[in-house]
Amino acid sequence: MLKENKLFVSLVALVVSMAIMVTGCGSTKPQDQASDQQKITFRYSHSAGTAITDPHQAAAVKFKESVEKATAGKVQVQIFPGGQLGTEERGFQDVQKGVVQATSMAVNNAAVFSPSLFIFDLPYLFKSRDEFYKVIDENWDAINERMEKESGNIAIAWLEQGFRVITNSKKPVETLSDLQGLKIRVPNNPIMVATFKAWDCEPTPISWDETFQALQQKVVDGQENPYPVIATNKFYEVQKYVTDIHYKMWIGPVVVQKKWLDSLPEDIRKAIIQAGKDATMDNRKLMAKMDQDTRKLLQDKKMVLSGTPKDEDAWMQKSMTVWPQFYSKIPDISLLDKMMKSLGRERPKL
Repeated sequence: MLKENKLFVSLVALVVSMAIMVTGCGSTKPQDQASDQQKITFRYSHSAGTAITDPHQAAAVKFKESVEKATAGKVQVQIFPGGQLGTEERGFQDVQKGVVQATSMAVNNAAVFSPSLFIFDLPYLFKSRDEFYKVIDENWDAINERMEKESGNIAIAWLEQGFRVITNSKKPVETLSDLQGLKIRVPNNPIMVATFKAWDCEPTPISWDETFQALQQKVVDGQENPYPVIATNKFYEVQKYVTDIHYKMWIGPVVVQKKWLDSLPEDIRKAIIQAGKDATMDNRKLMAKMDQDTRKLLQDKKMVLSGTPKDEDAWMQKSMTVWPQFYSKIPDISLLDKMMKSLGRERPKL
């Protein structure tokens, strides 16, 4: 089955590549050729669903609307949702190679290619959505400078899906001590694993496509993800309790290749950059509403929402002790210092 899936993805990517090669070759009329040369096909991929309520798809649609309107149709955006062209990491590489022009993904997957983005995995970097917005808005160019040096790609938009909260099937978690003894599924991410170990919990790395079954079969007791992810994946069928911690936000850049962007006419380049900003602001409005809607949905599904832990300061203090052991993963620690300056704080010292 795995080989068949890889073959399917390869075939789809091949079809897209062939379509790129033949664009503009279907007519021999001079006026048609001139018309084709004026148009830019912008391929935008992501691995999430096709519903307009999905943050990835909503951002892609907003971007398409904004850039096509601003360029009077000179840029035509084609959206490839649902992982049609492969995984998120494959999408980042496809942008680097020019197979697609943009893709969105979880920031930890982008960090594989741009290690400075591992900063966003540090627990309790942000204590609120507003803190995240402030850091991005004040350090957007500095982050892109590092991304370009490390990967050749830059972010034209920043998406979020809220804080990753903990769910489990056994008991309410209202204090840090309540977490002890629970097996919690986490991504295979060293910072996230270290964080849960600092809380004297038993983190269990499991691939995303196996997570629901692992919860259903009690291989693990719980998992951590934002409210929209819990709702759309129907975790309420196999989980009972929710705890609102603020240790990590789901953050996702929309990336393009900087060299390709710079090669465009100035008006087109500005329209694409502005469309990315529009998608960012649209995402912020969408997530504020979606957060409330999904909380209500989960309550209707009989999940118990315990709220913020009574001792969240203890969660924060323990987890932030892991920061120094990961500084060596960050190529330029000054970027983290700039971000901390925006927050009015200093990073934990070695």
